[in-house]
Amino acid sequence: MEEARRKLRACLILVVTAAVIMGMVYYFHDVQGGTQVSDGTLITISEGSMLWR
Repeated sequence: MEEARRKLRACLILVVTAAVIMGMVYYFHDVQGGTQVSDGTLITISEGSMLWR
């Protein structure tokens, strides 16, 4: 029983670590690299807009 718990804990730690690493790779590759997101954006605010007074 203790061996099964140890294996399950190791598997969960591996899965969480892989998810964190994949999230960091996604962030640094896709989110941080782009200057403006336009895909899937319904509303855009231009620099000359009067909305931010």
